[in-house]
Amino acid sequence: MGFSIDTNVIIGVVNNKDRLHDISLNLMRDKQNEKLIICKTALKEAQTVFKHKINEIMVEIIQFLPKFFQNKKMNLLESQIYLIEVFKALRDQKPGLTNFLNLVYHDVSTFLQEGHGIEEIPLFLSQLALQYSNLAIPKLESAHPIEASISLNLKTLSGVKSSTKDIYFKDTYDERIFQELMTNLAEIMPIEFFSDDMEFKEKSEIGYAKITNDLGFDKQAFSFNSLERYNTKP
Repeated sequence: MGFSIDTNVIIGVVNNKDRLHDISLNLMRDKQNEKLIICKTALKEAQTVFKHKINEIMVEIIQFLPKFFQNKKMNLLESQIYLIEVFKALRDQKPGLTNFLNLVYHDVSTFLQEGHGIEEIPLFLSQLALQYSNLAIPKLESAHPIEASISLNLKTLSGVKSSTKDIYFKDTYDERIFQELMTNLAEIMPIEFFSDDMEFKEKSEIGYAKITNDLGFDKQAFSFNSLERYNTKP
């Protein structure tokens, strides 16, 4: 059997500060003897999220930098104390960025400890955004070999679209990931798909029920699974 993963699991593997990091790695270990099929859209979305989130953090941090420049006598310890205050303020203001703020804080702290100056932080963060985007595939491969990556199969797309025309996914990424799985299902089944996105799960299960009726796939050919059983924390 094969398995595939949503964007949030890819991010969980790459970002060791992510709330899904341990859960994602538990999943990868559990599936070591199964084939990992990656949807190209899920990978692209994960890479885009890293770039956008870290660049967003960079924009937020820049507004706090003048205090550093105003006090050039600030030593490393004082700089790090101020940095902690900055990141705490950002976590309070933007809780949706917490996983990425924790990641960036660790890397920026290490950067300063290596002797780099405060004025270098913006350039460092722009490079960091690209670095984590490029790390997605190597990090995935280190956790579990990628058997294949799939994109839309245009030969079967019209049938999938016809069956799911009344289903509206919350964004184009979810819709495209589902379509990539469904248009390639004949070649990759049976396959399990893992995500913690319950809205995506609901829409996908409704969509697959329609596809089994219209296109004749067995109900066991595809399943959308939550990550709950891989959460080992009490």
